[in-house]
Amino acid sequence: MYMSTDTLALIGSGLGGLLTLGIAMFAGFAWVIRRIDTVEQKLGARIDRVEQNQAEFRTSVEHEFTEVKVAIARIEGPRPRLILER
Repeated sequence: MYMSTDTLALIGSGLGGLLTLGIAMFAGFAWVIRRIDTVEQKLGARIDRVEQNQAEFRTSVEHEFTEVKVAIARIEGPRPRLILER
């Protein structure tokens, strides 16, 4: 089977172009995935900080609420007893 150099050059150029496009697409997708992973790590760290701040705030609110309950109990005095002592 006889093939001219023009035909071989056309086939070689086509394969080279497809190979170049394939490598470029692979590199592009790898870059996008790496960027997404970086954003995900930053976002994860940010969410962890928010959750930690919420936990600290919740602890401080619970502590203050306990202090308020104790203060109210001191103002009201002891509970009246249902059975009176003789």
